[in-house]
Amino acid sequence: MAEPTCLTCEFFRNAQVMGSCRRYPAPQNKHQNDWCGEYQMKIMLALPVYDIMTDTTTMPPERKKPGRKPKNGDNAPT
Repeated sequence: MAEPTCLTCEFFRNAQVMGSCRRYPAPQNKHQNDWCGEYQMKIMLALPVYDIMTDTTTMPPERKKPGRKPKNGDNAPT
């Protein structure tokens, strides 16, 4: 996993020396190695995978969201 710095944040736009943070309406100048508590990783799209050998296109398997299992196994509170 990438380090949670401005460079890998969804709201950061990199320039040559300093980039701009677009988290708030007024942009703030930040360095790509800065970080804050408002960090959000850039969204990655799931693209179809083309298999040359079988000439088929498939979607990659959906990954489980990280988290804790309910205490009672499958019996989640309703």
